Amino acid sequence: MSENQQNLSTLYDVVIIGAGPSGLFAGTLAAMNQLKACIIESSSEYGGQLTLYREKAVYDMPGFSKILAGDLVKSLYDQYLAYRDKVPLYLNTQAKSVKKEDEYFILTTDHGELKTKTMIMANGGGMFQPRRLDLEHADEFDNIYYYVQKTDIFKQKDLVILGGGDSAVDWGLTLLDTAKSVTLIHRRNDFRAHEQNVNLLKEKATVLTPYQTLELSKENEKSFLMIKHAETNEIQKIKFDHLLVFYGMVPIRERLDQWGMEVEKNAFKVTCALETSVKNIYAIGNSVYYEGKLRMIVTGLGEAATAVGQITKTLYPNKMSVFKH
Repeated sequence: MSENQQNLSTLYDVVIIGAGPSGLFAGTLAAMNQLKACIIESSSEYGGQLTLYREKAVYDMPGFSKILAGDLVKSLYDQYLAYRDKVPLYLNTQAKSVKKEDEYFILTTDHGELKTKTMIMANGGGMFQPRRLDLEHADEFDNIYYYVQKTDIFKQKDLVILGGGDSAVDWGLTLLDTAKSVTLIHRRNDFRAHEQNVNLLKEKATVLTPYQTLELSKENEKSFLMIKHAETNEIQKIKFDHLLVFYGMVPIRERLDQWGMEVEKNAFKVTCALETSVKNIYAIGNSVYYEGKLRMIVTGLGEAATAVGQITKTLYPNKMSVFKH
C-alpha cells in the first residue's frame, strides 16, 4: 500500500475510495474536520478521469473563466498536501470488498485490510477506459487517439475530432491555436457540450453534423476518414494527420452492485445527505445518482462537503464542525 502499511490496528473515521477531484477534496475536508481518514486509489496517480485530459481546458469551474484539467488537479492536490500527514493517500490500492462488523466496516484491498467507521465512495463509478472507434482497421492506425497527454504532436497538423460532448468540443477549442486545422464531426445536430462553447467552435473551426463514420483508409501514406450525412446520404472523404475520438468512457471493472448497495442508472442511489442504502457508506461524484443529479466537477465537490459534514455530525455530534448544517 505504501511504506506506511495499514492494517486492522488502525480504526479510521472514514476511508475515501478514489482520488479524483471529489475524493481529494473530501480528504482535505476530512482533515479540516479533524477526522481520522485516508484515501485509496486503484491507479498509479491521483486526478481520476482528468488525468486523461490534462491539457484540456475546463470552462465550468467557478472562479475560472478557463483552467486546464491538469492545473485543476494540481490545485486540488496542492490544497490536500497541507493535510497529507493527517490523511494519507495510498496509490495502486484497489478496494475489493467490504464487510460490516458490529461498529465498523472491514474494507479488503489488494494490499491488506482497513477498519473504518464510515466510507465515502468517490470512485466515479469505477475504473474506465475510452470507448473505441468501431471501424475496421482502426487499431492499425497509430495516429488515432482516445486521450491527449501532450499537445505538441498536433502542431500545424490537420486534426479531426469525433464526438459531441464537452471533451470533444473543449479539445477542439484548446487545440485551435496549435493545429493547422480543426474539424469536428458529430453524428447529431444537437450537442451534449455547453452551448456557448459549441457556438464558439463553430465560429473558429469546421463543424460537420449530422454525419456517420463509414471507413478509414490510407493512400500514399496519408490518412482519410469517409463519412456520410445522416439525412442527405452525402459522402465526404476527410484527410487527417491525427484523429481524436471522444465517444465517452466504458467501465472495465465489476458491476457496482458488487458492493451490496442499491444501484440505479449505473450509479449508487443516495439520500440528500449522500448516504447509500447501506448505513454509514456515502457516495459522491460520478458514482452517484439522485433526481436532478448533474455530472459536473463542481457538483462532486459540493457533494464531498455534504458527505464529510454529515459523517462528522454522525460520529461526533458535539464536535464543532467547519461546516454549518
